[in-house]
Amino acid sequence: MEMVSRRSALRAGLVSTVAVGGLAVSEAAAQAAPVGATADTGVGWISVLDHGAVGDGTTDDTAAIQATLNAAATGKQSVYFPAGRVFRVRDQLTAQGLTDVVIAGDGATLALTGAAPSVIPTQRAVLLFRDCRRVKVVGLTVRDTDRSQQYDGVRISSSTEMVVDGVRVHSVRVNGIVVFDAVPRASDDVLITNCTTEDTRFGISSNGKDVRITDNHVAMDWPSTDEARRYGGVHPGYGSDSDYFDGICVWAGADRTVVANNTITECGQSGVYVQAVSNIVVADNTVTGCQLRGIEIDGLGDPGKSVHGRAIGVSITGNVVVNCIGQINLIATTDATVVGNRVANGSATRQSSGIAVNLKCSKIVVSSNHVRQANPTMPALFVQDNDPKKPEEVLISTDVTLAWNTIEGTIPYTAPAETVVIHRSGPAMITAQGSLKTSGKVIAGGGLGVGNSVAATSLGSMVRKMEVFSSTGQSLGWVAIHNS
Repeated sequence: MEMVSRRSALRAGLVSTVAVGGLAVSEAAAQAAPVGATADTGVGWISVLDHGAVGDGTTDDTAAIQATLNAAATGKQSVYFPAGRVFRVRDQLTAQGLTDVVIAGDGATLALTGAAPSVIPTQRAVLLFRDCRRVKVVGLTVRDTDRSQQYDGVRISSSTEMVVDGVRVHSVRVNGIVVFDAVPRASDDVLITNCTTEDTRFGISSNGKDVRITDNHVAMDWPSTDEARRYGGVHPGYGSDSDYFDGICVWAGADRTVVANNTITECGQSGVYVQAVSNIVVADNTVTGCQLRGIEIDGLGDPGKSVHGRAIGVSITGNVVVNCIGQINLIATTDATVVGNRVANGSATRQSSGIAVNLKCSKIVVSSNHVRQANPTMPALFVQDNDPKKPEEVLISTDVTLAWNTIEGTIPYTAPAETVVIHRSGPAMITAQGSLKTSGKVIAGGGLGVGNSVAATSLGSMVRKMEVFSSTGQSLGWVAIHNS
């Protein structure tokens, strides 16, 4: 049986705050970032060097960069970080009230060193965007050089129509890039694309509305970390002091989120972790080697902040999920489709199902997936039934259909009788669990066979008899079948 995921109560204190969207910059800001490094940077641009930043990796540039961001908000100017420079900062940089500008930093690095104190859940960010509109952040590298404090890399809060493109975040101890507000969905229309996060507690996170997280690379490489060696290669789980948890997180209350075309590798816990959200698409991602689920939808995760009190409106399609401790797992989820994914547990000893429709799910379709299960004792597909040891709890998942999945494994599926299961059981043979009801005709050119036949008891030419049912399923008696 697939085990239920960790409870979200321990996770709630770990999330921080930040946002994604379209961008329409002003004519001046739309110009290419200038080549020059001083005041002669072109119409609509200012350089951080103009306000005294040095970028030699040693000088504390915090105040100079903050002065530049303040001037940009006042003068509606875009900000330029000259390429090849390392700007040392020791505290949060806040870009507040920016509108129709670009923050350009291709080849430039913000290096957090000797950071001011910061603790979860009110942690600082190296670069915070607050109350901004139509701002694009492109090309910056953000790095924590000593990992002494709990910082996010880039955070977006209470902002709309934001783009984070080609940003790299390394070694910060909380979120790499995050869209988050105390009240979910306060940040709206954000695009996070072509970014890389490495060696962070959470890679990319959001509880916003209309957030697109696409074409990013999230890598933790947890088995190779000092932490993994300290714990003997077994992740300590939530409630621990681990600095490596989930790759892409969609927190409770988020609405209309797309997580697509990302590569997520060797996370400390799940590759994609989704709480009680509404209307989410998880598509065409590649998730490998995570220490918990590859993709997990946890409708029990902080449901009080959600619109519906559970996860609802979920599409999981076209993903490749391999060699995680559980590949795709749904909990307390309604109206979900799991279609066209390729999942594999390649270990004969790893206790892991391929796709699990876990407790309290409803209206779920699992179709056209390719599931390979090397463990001979674990089902490839699992649907939660009630636990006879806990009759007081309603755990069963209802209105679940498993159809046309390709299974490689000793145990194709484990599911309650209420689950509809349709699959091929041999050449030109279709097998189904459950009842078939149609308001039209059933036409079988090759002959029709009907169940519930029993051995005839009378002598003569009658060889079998067949039970006939009404449209409501009530037995109407038996029809004799005679030898022709």
